[in-house]
Amino acid sequence: MLQFTKDPLPITNLGESHISAVLLVDRSGSMSGAPIEELNQGLIEFGNALKEDQLALGRAEVCIISFGSSVQTEIGFRPAEEYQAPTLSAGGLTSLNGAIEAGLDALEARKLEYREKGVSYYRPWLFLLTDGEPTDTEKEKTVKKRLKEAIRNKQVVYMPMGIGQANTAELQSYYPTESSEKPVLKADTEHFKQAFVWLSRSLSVVAQSDPNVSNTVKLPPTPDYITVGI
Repeated sequence: MLQFTKDPLPITNLGESHISAVLLVDRSGSMSGAPIEELNQGLIEFGNALKEDQLALGRAEVCIISFGSSVQTEIGFRPAEEYQAPTLSAGGLTSLNGAIEAGLDALEARKLEYREKGVSYYRPWLFLLTDGEPTDTEKEKTVKKRLKEAIRNKQVVYMPMGIGQANTAELQSYYPTESSEKPVLKADTEHFKQAFVWLSRSLSVVAQSDPNVSNTVKLPPTPDYITVGI
């Protein structure tokens, strides 16, 4: 294990196909108390589950970006084997659009590194977890356009999850208008940490698949207490 740093770590296992995932996690004031504790535990369990799969250790790379009044990179991209869960504190507003923007920037930068090093990669994932609506509405139009184009061009898998009374329609509005399905995972504040285990196992399934058909891979069923709204 390398000495901990928030900066991105070098790409390893250059002969393997890589899958990168950005986790955008809400640490706004509404997440205070039990929700932020559940979130922190979920980030721990995510890493534990990912490290159970030896193949994923060599292929999966993770970046954690949190958002409140500001957007902060908690850990830059690193191999799953170097993942260490951050501990977050809740407070402030909900800069959701800024977080999506930062997540897409991080994915583009990592994909550029892959190409420069001749590393093949799967379609990256953008996992968004929030219990509220964005307060940085001045960025919304631009960010929605950018994310929709990335989804439409198969440059990213967008996977939103609403906690508690989160506005499902708002999270769906970031999908392209023509998308036939606009899934949003949903869970209450007592159980959403299970989503992180599911996410980890899903990344493992993709990491074990053929890169040429990974977009049609059947993912593990969502855990109890987590529903999929369309």
